[in-house]
Amino acid sequence: MTSNPKRIVLHLTLFGVVCALVGGLIGQRFAFNELESRNNPQTWNEHVTHEFERLVHPTPEQTPRVQAHLDRAVRQLREIRRETLVRSTNVIGQLVRDVEAELTPEQRKAFESMKPHPGELDLDILNTTPESKQR
Repeated sequence: MTSNPKRIVLHLTLFGVVCALVGGLIGQRFAFNELESRNNPQTWNEHVTHEFERLVHPTPEQTPRVQAHLDRAVRQLREIRRETLVRSTNVIGQLVRDVEAELTPEQRKAFESMKPHPGELDLDILNTTPESKQR
């Protein structure tokens, strides 16, 4: 069986593309998981606790007191996140109502595809770049 150099190059190229795609998907998933864990107050609490113990070496008497402070902070962070989401949802809802009031019936039909639906509203909806800054 004779080997065709073009065929070998094609197979190696395809193999490289497949490996790059798989690596990209794995990397994207890893980055997403990392971001999610950073944004989770409980994960933050565990990370800070481990780092504090590793670097500071608290006494057995200090550990529960420090942990109580961390737990309180996590409760406060969770409440801040909840309040922020509620307030953001209210602002976006009011924006939608205000804009709809300015539109004609035909424009409202087109606007319907842009409107966020219940359950889609979270802080990620705010992660957009204004059009003026995209240029």
